[in-house]
Amino acid sequence: MIPLGICLGTMGARYGELLEAARLLDALGYESLWLWDHYVSWRDPREPVVEGLTALAGLAQATERIRLGPLVANNTNRHPGRLAKIAVTLQEIAGGRLELGIGGGGWEYEQAIFGLDQGTRAERTARLAEALQIIPLLWSGEPVTFHGEHYRLDGAIVAPPPTPRPPIIVGAHGAQLCRLAGRYADGLNLHWRDRQRLPQQLAALDAGLAERGRDRRGFDLSVLAAWRDLAHDPAAALDAWAALGFTRAIAYVTPPFPTDELAAVAEQLRR
Repeated sequence: MIPLGICLGTMGARYGELLEAARLLDALGYESLWLWDHYVSWRDPREPVVEGLTALAGLAQATERIRLGPLVANNTNRHPGRLAKIAVTLQEIAGGRLELGIGGGGWEYEQAIFGLDQGTRAERTARLAEALQIIPLLWSGEPVTFHGEHYRLDGAIVAPPPTPRPPIIVGAHGAQLCRLAGRYADGLNLHWRDRQRLPQQLAALDAGLAERGRDRRGFDLSVLAAWRDLAHDPAAALDAWAALGFTRAIAYVTPPFPTDELAAVAEQLRR
């Protein structure tokens, strides 16, 4: 049976609710914990939204075993050099449990009101391709010079380097990002709601992996599903996803978090 993690929605949640849920998930034995990277709610812009990477620092401090990360950090929200540095600090706080989920773009309305240049889809893809090269280079702890179309570094350095180096997980819908994941990343996260596109997504992933001379062995392929897709029969759902080639599953929940159901599912999977 593949491992199961939980993604906590940050729209409408206060930090105390995230903290309570994170401690519960850690105690129940869930494999991983993830947060969204949004600045504003798509339901009501006045609804509270916790900043995901800041909150992860607190949750890392408050938990002991569970792996954690953003699902996914929006590449247009931060320069990849800044994200690389944030990730190193989070990894130190987490004691080596961080995973860096990253995606190419965000919600257009959210980007616009905060004055962020989202760019075209092609531009977002090109930016992510450069970010996926820059971040591991910076994690070497050595000076990095990189002159790309979108990002430029001249002797930039991130010290200390992370220990261990966090896995980089690309969140994707389209084939182009799936190919980038295969070419540059350690894992790929796909939405279960996009499952009709799975053959095309996996073909693109395999093409990207082939570009660096490898296949899916040892590569993390995770599925992100709604809680309702899992909760009725969690063992059957996990087995079905494993049969499709996924190596782990992540179910997302939104506040108020279903703590009783989370405990019940964890108990079922322990049997």
